[in-house]
Amino acid sequence: HGESPRRCEPEVAGTIMAELGAGVGVAVMVAPSPDEALTLARRAGAARLQLHRVSPETWPSEFPLPCTFAMGVTPEGGIVGTEPASNHLLLLDTSAGRMAGGTGLTWPWAIARDLVARRPVMLAGGLSSDNVTEALRTLHPFGVDASSSLESAPGRKDPERVRRFVEAVRAFDAAPEESS
Repeated sequence: HGESPRRCEPEVAGTIMAELGAGVGVAVMVAPSPDEALTLARRAGAARLQLHRVSPETWPSEFPLPCTFAMGVTPEGGIVGTEPASNHLLLLDTSAGRMAGGTGLTWPWAIARDLVARRPVMLAGGLSSDNVTEALRTLHPFGVDASSSLESAPGRKDPERVRRFVEAVRAFDAAPEESS
């Protein structure tokens, strides 16, 4: 993540993942080369990548780890970037200025309904316990991703915000399907 407050050395990430035990480690990177990404992911013990500011068109098709490619969405709802091949996961995240995500801003979720209807999509961008239920109800995405809205300060997760976010997602998942 370069100078991001969320930057973590690969070995530290690996230690954290080893302590957690269950789960899949995801290495989140901004603009790595394929060689850099693979080296860092292996050092961290990550099983998959989340890539920001990487064109899926230039990524090697034989890359050995599954990838999630972030596509930007402006706060007004314009989708920016190239959609990855269907064997990759797509993450839609708010893009504002030079920020590759982590803006804390939402975007008009309904504009992605057609995209979500035809492929698995992760939803990001300003999600918190206050709005994740509405986002899930609007799009029914494959998954959700939150970071800056769950922090008490840049790079410091707030356990209570994380708990409320997870509770909201679990409550949505457990609720009976709403009829339209």
